[in-house]
Amino acid sequence: MKFLYVILLLLYCGTATAQKKRHSNSAKFNSGIQGGILEGQHHHTTGQLQWVNGFRVASWAAGIGVGVDYYGSKRSLPLFVDVKKYLLTGKETPFIYASVGHNYSWLRDNQKRFSWNVAEYKQEGGLYYDIGIGYRFPVGKWIDMGFSGGYSYKRQKEVFLLLPCTTCFPQPQPSVIPDSYDYQFRRLSLKASLWF
Repeated sequence: MKFLYVILLLLYCGTATAQKKRHSNSAKFNSGIQGGILEGQHHHTTGQLQWVNGFRVASWAAGIGVGVDYYGSKRSLPLFVDVKKYLLTGKETPFIYASVGHNYSWLRDNQKRFSWNVAEYKQEGGLYYDIGIGYRFPVGKWIDMGFSGGYSYKRQKEVFLLLPCTTCFPQPQPSVIPDSYDYQFRRLSLKASLWF
């Protein structure tokens, strides 16, 4: 009879362990808000705000994120895929991350380069990425907090068709003159995060 109890106890422990292992490897939904600063050359410190939704499986997390930020005086909306690798198995863990996507230009009128002879104006986005390291820890039963630091790159472009100055040059001029500004912003990205 004692032998039967030992077998049942071993089966129960094995089942409980298997269920626990399966639960820890199951996908868990994560939603997070990240806010911080972007620090670049000439001491242009600007703000950033991001919202990321995705899933965490074991030590990996992946999601889709959208944000609004300023690089200098240029506002934009990055849309990106965010991947994190947690380095420890506990709830408190350092991590490495990479976010890659497209930066959509969203300039206000006072942020656009205008002049009196602009015939047509376009703004374009470009590549966006942010890579770095961070630390995540629980602050409640359902909430985690984190801090991260990394390197951020973003590209924006403004394209103009300019009307020529017919009084400036007496010789014949083309009907429009193309001109563009291609911005490549490289910044230090510091963020604080709340995860639900």
